[in-house]
Amino acid sequence: MDKVTLLEAVRDLAAAGELTEAEVIAAVREADDTRAAEIAERGGRYSKLLYFLGGGVVVIGMVAFIAQVWEELGSLMHVVVTLGSGLAAFVTGVLLTWHGRLGAAGPAFFLIAALVLPVGMAVSLDEAGLDPGKLGLQCLMALVLLAAFLAAYRLFCASSLLVYAIAYGTWAFFAITGFLVGSDPRFAGRAFFEYRTLAVGLAFMVLGWAFSATERDGLTGPLYTFGSLAFLGSALALGGWEPSQSAFWELIFPGLVFGVLYLSVVLRSTALLAFGALFLGAYLTKITGEYFSDSMGWPLALIVLGLLLMGVGFLTFRLKRIADSG
Repeated sequence: MDKVTLLEAVRDLAAAGELTEAEVIAAVREADDTRAAEIAERGGRYSKLLYFLGGGVVVIGMVAFIAQVWEELGSLMHVVVTLGSGLAAFVTGVLLTWHGRLGAAGPAFFLIAALVLPVGMAVSLDEAGLDPGKLGLQCLMALVLLAAFLAAYRLFCASSLLVYAIAYGTWAFFAITGFLVGSDPRFAGRAFFEYRTLAVGLAFMVLGWAFSATERDGLTGPLYTFGSLAFLGSALALGGWEPSQSAFWELIFPGLVFGVLYLSVVLRSTALLAFGALFLGAYLTKITGEYFSDSMGWPLALIVLGLLLMGVGFLTFRLKRIADSG
């Protein structure tokens, strides 16, 4: 309906007594308020993006500057310019977010702190004559940072702070499990790392599901993505390769993949669907390469993989249609 026709319809309704001036004014004001809110929301997103980009550039500039003058600084200044800068950024983030007057400036300083604090803690330990590479000290660093960012999240409930806490929690999990097994030769191989990665991937997917019906649902997609990548990638790696392959993991892997594909439909997740299909294709390629490389199995596996990817495209489209309609 064009503007002239719409105005004529309004006049006819007003003449018939079915529309009042107050109703027209209220409708116009509501439309103006909606448009203003949309403009403010877009402006807030752009402002937040610029703040975070600025924070990243600040970190790069700090690294470049410190690298230039590092040899000229003493031990105390090494600690000040690394750990001190990280602590200052964290405190500034708390103060700016607390007052809330500069939009996303507070979270931008939290980003600087999240990147600089681990380096500052490692430098401080090194200057104190301790080896920051030891798992016991890594446990300490990871747990301190996890507690700090969890506390900040409890105060401000910002999704970015939860992301940092999840990252440091993952670091703490690897450090603590590595510290607990110590130098036990039974855990010396890469399989121990793969099992831990499998557990992390499962935890990420569970967190993504837990956040899906909350105000943190923006983290669901990335958690499903990294979770499925870690879970299925580690499960595929545990299967090994001929002649040292694991029959158990080669047999159980298709069930894990189809479980992820089933969850992708139930949870309406294109990330789970895409990675489930890709890893199923990788599994078929691996199996045929191991056992049927000199037969018709290899080209047939490629045909199946191609059809599978086409099916993923169709299901992705369907999932998006379902999500939009829901």
